[in-house]
Amino acid sequence: MTKKAHLTRERVVRLYQNDFLEALTRVHPAIPITIWGPVSLGLIYLGYQQGLSARTALLLALLGGFVWTFVEYCLHRWIFHWEPKGKRLREFFYPMHQLHHEVQEWDRLLAPPMMAVPLALALMGIFYWLLGTPIVFSFFGGFLIGYLGYDYIHFYTHFVRPKSELGKGLRRRHLQHHFVAEDRWYGVSSPLWDYVFRTHVPKTQRPYQAGKLTE
Repeated sequence: MTKKAHLTRERVVRLYQNDFLEALTRVHPAIPITIWGPVSLGLIYLGYQQGLSARTALLLALLGGFVWTFVEYCLHRWIFHWEPKGKRLREFFYPMHQLHHEVQEWDRLLAPPMMAVPLALALMGIFYWLLGTPIVFSFFGGFLIGYLGYDYIHFYTHFVRPKSELGKGLRRRHLQHHFVAEDRWYGVSSPLWDYVFRTHVPKTQRPYQAGKLTE
């Protein structure tokens, strides 16, 4: 059965009484690219400046963007959809993702800096340990571009009615994840890993197609 959607451009849920803390849970759509756009391009250039050839820096950036799609899938499936048993952990994880499944507010569709910055630093630390410098710079620059692609595709799937087949497919898959089966289509920017891990919806499973979700 299709879940009722509560998709709104208004603010309907308040998490904190404190105005400052509440503001930290929201983000204007222009903020992520304003922060991460220059950082990602700067990192790619830093790799080049530190001795990588232009071709190698660009190839590493492309590799980083591809690796992001895998990390995106893993985070969404095994972290954001994890249901902790402890009350405090549940309260911590609720605004991270479960809230988004209940109410899709326009300024909570992209990751706010208070969530994105610590996660980015942690992931860069892991890749620094694995790759070292200068490789990690260009690689992680591309990784961040992949993240930006995910963030804005996610916003797009909720608030834009696409005309192209590509756009319709992205929107259909993500809305199926939200309102038909939360254990399907964990990939937002790419369905690749859903096919690899068999969390996609085969075309033969017509009940999942829910035509109105493509509108």
